[in-house]
Amino acid sequence: MYIHSYSRFVSPPVDDIKGYKQEISRYTDVKFRRANIFVLLSLVGACQCAYGKAIKTDTAIYLTTENGNLGDTETVLDQIYHKREFPMPYNFINTMSNTASFYVAQSFDILGRNITFSSKQLSFERGLELLRSDLGTGVVKEALFGGVDEVCFSKSQFETKFKRPYSDFKMIEGSCWLLIKADNSGALGEITAIESFGSLSQTKNWLKCQCVKRPLVLSYGMLIDTVQKKSLGQAVPHEAEFDYISQDGYFDSATACGISGFLERYEDAILVHINQDFSGQFVVLIVQKY
Repeated sequence: MYIHSYSRFVSPPVDDIKGYKQEISRYTDVKFRRANIFVLLSLVGACQCAYGKAIKTDTAIYLTTENGNLGDTETVLDQIYHKREFPMPYNFINTMSNTASFYVAQSFDILGRNITFSSKQLSFERGLELLRSDLGTGVVKEALFGGVDEVCFSKSQFETKFKRPYSDFKMIEGSCWLLIKADNSGALGEITAIESFGSLSQTKNWLKCQCVKRPLVLSYGMLIDTVQKKSLGQAVPHEAEFDYISQDGYFDSATACGISGFLERYEDAILVHINQDFSGQFVVLIVQKY
């Protein structure tokens, strides 16, 4: 899975979407008058990733997200059940799971496979597993692959979910994308491994068996706690830890930000990214930057 381009767009939560529309207008003449925040976020990141690249009409789109269009979904449910009103038409349309990926395809005249994928805290990683399978079977030759989420939870919801103080984190909205191809010609890096494990010990044992020759950078997802970080760090000799959540902020598809941030900040290095979901499943991504 060879990486040919990347983007990393993060922003504090916004109420006025004009800034997003202005950013998109730098890359495309298509107008998106009725698009919501989630759609615009998706477009900003995808447009930045594809800028200057010859995007083929059969390019696939994989949009991964933990929450999707949750903001408009909440609005529509409030209109129906609390206000006892019919939902506004465009609010309703924007609740569809594939609305954002449709707009991305429209902006590039793409006719290839188009998938919106969600798998809770491991949405980005599970989406990459699907893309790896599709590239391996030849169903897909290249893909725009993104991780997108808006800020859609309150302080109390965040603290209930993560059992950590809301004030310890900078909340952001994010849209981070990769242009991934089966062809390595002109690539700037590659994803060399995507491995899943049912426990911390299995994860450590696998990591100990890996032979890495280049400078190694270690990163962790939101649910890896301090004790686990210490244990994993001892299993993986590394030169640096890239704490992208502290540096950039947190959103629910933050792994995408970690991968793009690594590609942006490092040269001739390897990233080992370890994430976990609430059920105790671990996923390790290994990314090499040439």
